[in-house]
Amino acid sequence: MTKLRIGVVGLGIGRLHVLALLRSKGIYDLVGVADPTPARRAQARILGVKAVPDLDALLELGLDLVDICTPPHLHEAQIVQSLEAGVDVVCEKPLVDSVAAVDRLAEAEARTGRRVAPIFQYRWGAGAQKLRRLIDAGLTGRLLTATSETMWRRGEAYYAVPWRGTWEGERGGAILSHAIHLHDLLMWLGGAPAEIVGRTATRVLDIEVEDTAAAVITTQDGALMTAAVTLGAATETSRLRFVYEHLTVESSQSPYKPGAEPWQFHWTSKAAAKRAAGLLQGWEPPASGWKGQLADTHAAIVGGGPLPVGLDDARTALEVVTAWYRSSRTGEPVALPLADDHPDRHSWLPEELRGER
Repeated sequence: MTKLRIGVVGLGIGRLHVLALLRSKGIYDLVGVADPTPARRAQARILGVKAVPDLDALLELGLDLVDICTPPHLHEAQIVQSLEAGVDVVCEKPLVDSVAAVDRLAEAEARTGRRVAPIFQYRWGAGAQKLRRLIDAGLTGRLLTATSETMWRRGEAYYAVPWRGTWEGERGGAILSHAIHLHDLLMWLGGAPAEIVGRTATRVLDIEVEDTAAAVITTQDGALMTAAVTLGAATETSRLRFVYEHLTVESSQSPYKPGAEPWQFHWTSKAAAKRAAGLLQGWEPPASGWKGQLADTHAAIVGGGPLPVGLDDARTALEVVTAWYRSSRTGEPVALPLADDHPDRHSWLPEELRGER
């Protein structure tokens, strides 16, 4: 099997990526990591990984793929730099800080012939994959309604990192940096959004950005979906519930692996349940979480096929974020997809901060 030479830039959340890559030696060769902090570089060297101070030095190691895990405000420039160096990219959420930035990345992909894979690892869970298979086979019928709940807890220690909780450093709050993965699952399994009525608030912490939010999302097919988010829950859970014509589904409540089993599937008839059992007989789900996305991304790059998650998926996720913020500020519903001349296409930041960028 062809190994891809990969490097990781940013050793905050990137530490977990390093450990996963060290366990994926059959398909990836981790040739180096980059971080400006000497202590983090020292930790990487203890694991036997070459460590350099920045992306420039990392790209000199001859990579096939770079894994970007830096603060969000650095993503776009680092992605473009990597593409122009002839290197494919996987990047942590949020990918970039506007819908227009996604468009610029698409232009960079076309210009360089390299590709960008946003990380949406929640899709790689046996429960979520099973439901997607049933949807694709036409067994569920139309979606009627769905709910998404991201009930997490973040405290002062988490926000002691200077760039977190700020519009300048994090580019947003709970709907951007925390719930975006579950909302990606909501759209992937529920359908493309057509309209959002959203609200945001800061009710838990002393930070600039929102820590609480709720929205009603109408799909292109007319289904009604709701989403609720908080960073003040006493116990952490993530949960999805879908009601289709022939099937009602509830996810696990695992906060960080909601796509994984156990999921509950309740059919409206024995005949429908029998058809589903026949479809799933002998089926094996892919590897879960980031390991699964890594494996499928490797296969796409080596085989030249479509990425399992690409810029179109990131655009949908960030259009939802943009519309949610817009609706919260104006009190009005926002139609999707965003028009090319939409006033927030280039930034969802508060108006008074846009001139500072």
